[in-house]
Amino acid sequence: MEEQEQFLEILGEIRDIAASQDNQLTREEIKKYLSHMDLSDVKLDAVCHYLAAMGIDINGMPEKDRQDAPESFRVAGNYAPDSLVRDFLMGDASARDRLAESKLSYIAELASGYKKCRALEIQVLSMDEIISEGNVGLLTGISVIEKNRAQYFKNNGEPDYETVNGIINMEIVNAIENIIDMACEDRDWENAVLAKVNLLHEAARYLAEEYGRIPSKEELSEYTKVPAKEISDIMNLSKDTRRVASFRNQY
Repeated sequence: MEEQEQFLEILGEIRDIAASQDNQLTREEIKKYLSHMDLSDVKLDAVCHYLAAMGIDINGMPEKDRQDAPESFRVAGNYAPDSLVRDFLMGDASARDRLAESKLSYIAELASGYKKCRALEIQVLSMDEIISEGNVGLLTGISVIEKNRAQYFKNNGEPDYETVNGIINMEIVNAIENIIDMACEDRDWENAVLAKVNLLHEAARYLAEEYGRIPSKEELSEYTKVPAKEISDIMNLSKDTRRVASFRNQY
């Protein structure tokens, strides 16, 4: 939650910077201001669309996206009805649930754009899991706003509809992007460990034939260039995996 609040503060600062530049920013400027967050292109695009919805002219966005950005936030499911946002900010408990429901079609549509992502191709994630994580992001965005509803009213007393929708939409994108990144990293780690297990197995077999005995960890390390401690960790991991498999086979 603290990171989200810092992110919102930075977005506010970016809006102030834009105001001092005749409401103009470049995509590269935005990327620089958020460089510490290591945003993917999808997340950066979400930020650009959000700022464009604030009436800021974003140079460096594709021409069509730049022209349509404010309207893109008003696509059914993407942009909640103004009356619903107003009721939610006024503390209407039922409006919270209806606000969440109004975003579900947006989440499904957004998730469908990841059909060709690597996490789905290598089957470490399902589309249902991506949509589920989008729902988590939705609830996170709503919670961020609930923490201080008053700050989402403009000076004239009108709700800041664009900011409310922008924050929720960005939390949805962030949640989906994060689970995809984590899933790919986990699979990459598993593949790396598996590759080293196979390497050590083949090396142990070769050295056993050469020495006429089972090689030591130090000898395996010298031959494979894998640190001895890492070999111990991989051996322990393999033992744990066999224990789990054995336990499962009992039931």
